[in-house]
Amino acid sequence: MRRTAALQMAGAEAAKKQRKMFIKQQDKSKRGTYYVINKWPTKPTKPREDKYFRISDLLLDLDDMDSKHVRPSTEVDDTQALKKWSEDPKRTLLQRKLQKLENELNQSRLKAFQISSNPTNSWRLGSHDIFSAALGAPFPAPLINSSEGQQGSANISTAETRRDVLHLVCSENGIPRRAKRDDSLLLQWFQLRTQLTGPEQYSKAQLTKALQDQDSITGVRRLVSQCLSSNLNSISFHQLCTSGQNQLSKDVSSNIRQACENIRKEDDSQNSRNLLIFIGNLDQRLSARGDHIGGPLCGLGLRLSAEICKPNVTRKYLDMGFESDYWTASDQGLRDILHALETYLRHFGASSRSSGLDLYDRQELLKLLIGSSNQGATPESVRSLVLDSLESSPNGGVVQTALGVYRAYIVLLGHLGAVALLWQEWRSSATMVEKLAYNEELRNSETQPDAIVTETFQAAIEAAISVVAPSHDAVPTNLDLAGCTTLDFKSIENQDQNSWLGYQQTGAHPTRQQMNGKIRAALGLPLDGWMEAVRLLPRTEEMVPDDSAGETGTGEKGPIGNYSGTLL
Repeated sequence: MRRTAALQMAGAEAAKKQRKMFIKQQDKSKRGTYYVINKWPTKPTKPREDKYFRISDLLLDLDDMDSKHVRPSTEVDDTQALKKWSEDPKRTLLQRKLQKLENELNQSRLKAFQISSNPTNSWRLGSHDIFSAALGAPFPAPLINSSEGQQGSANISTAETRRDVLHLVCSENGIPRRAKRDDSLLLQWFQLRTQLTGPEQYSKAQLTKALQDQDSITGVRRLVSQCLSSNLNSISFHQLCTSGQNQLSKDVSSNIRQACENIRKEDDSQNSRNLLIFIGNLDQRLSARGDHIGGPLCGLGLRLSAEICKPNVTRKYLDMGFESDYWTASDQGLRDILHALETYLRHFGASSRSSGLDLYDRQELLKLLIGSSNQGATPESVRSLVLDSLESSPNGGVVQTALGVYRAYIVLLGHLGAVALLWQEWRSSATMVEKLAYNEELRNSETQPDAIVTETFQAAIEAAISVVAPSHDAVPTNLDLAGCTTLDFKSIENQDQNSWLGYQQTGAHPTRQQMNGKIRAALGLPLDGWMEAVRLLPRTEEMVPDDSAGETGTGEKGPIGNYSGTLL
């Protein structure tokens, strides 16, 4: 009983000590009663002395501004707080470095994911990139050192340096810039990225799509190189087209050419020399395994070599096109030849020595047009090709293109001073071309073949008398095509190089009208009589005595170059 009573008394005392949640309060007038929340249900215990901590005086001031037990803040407190909590330059610098490092890490991860997830990414690392980075050439240098015997891209330099390419490779693979300052660190990054990607097999559809996505010649070059490394024997750039055979080679070569041409249209800074280097490198790599680059790339190489005024390189791509029957099997082939010849005509029309051709280039251009000097017109020449196209092609569009090639061919002979060949062509090819005037389809076209012959020879002879070297050597009365080629080949060596600075034809002039009959009569003479007549013909500057006389002409633009439409 006593024990039970004691427990009851203890519980009552504990209940009294227990704090209530609400406390009864009365207002000052003691007329009303209200309740407030008991903020301290239990009385806080006094902390031990070793548990004390220091808090800023400024925080205490802000915590209880109206308290009588807290002193107000002073300027000293403000100064101390400003010194303690103001921006620290060292801390800020570290934060910036940390943020930069974080951004680099995110960018590196993103690039690594893009490279690994896209097998046709042209910036995937390979062993060739490691070797190129090890060379580390700081100056512009050709990607290959071709000799003249290889007839590739000899004497052609590129504006891209290995350092520029290395910067792009590192950027596209998420390799930080600081790695380029440490060779060992850069090698580690390269090895990591190479292990991450690994070799991939390309399909035809993937290669075609990837070529369309490229925005630079460098990207096309890298993509084709990676394709050849992974699919060394599965993709052929050229196959002889037979009935029922899949023309895979034509597709690959055409797709590469189309990609390069699209890039050049969108970006004029894409250098013709760099693109020609790419085609030359590709040809050497494919030739080593017995393959061919294909006709479309031969046509592109023909155009590019004419743009940089390299007739020896143009001859190389002309011969390669004959190997694949590209010039005769495709209308595009004739258009490529026409574009190249018209480009050379523009070089002759330039008035600066830097854009002209030297002695070696002129002789090479004559070989391109007519063939070797000791063989006459070889099957692998512009002359043989255009005459075969005019004789055998029933297609009116092809004949029109072939007539354009013939015009450019004759006028180029005139610019080279090949008067003996002009005499020979007047007797041989001119007659054949005039017969095309009876073609019903061409008769209804704007340009008549008979007018083409007379206008073309008019322009060629006027250009020839400006550069041909007067000679008193004995000339036979008659020579075949090979003999005329040899005669003109030697005549180029005797020409005055000052006459090569540029030929700018003026408008028609009465003096030319009076000479037409003489030129027509001279072309009917034997070869020795023709050469003597050419020697006696007045030069172009003598045919136009003054500026006022030159202004009396029409100045209309003929089929080739700026020359009058006067007929012979």
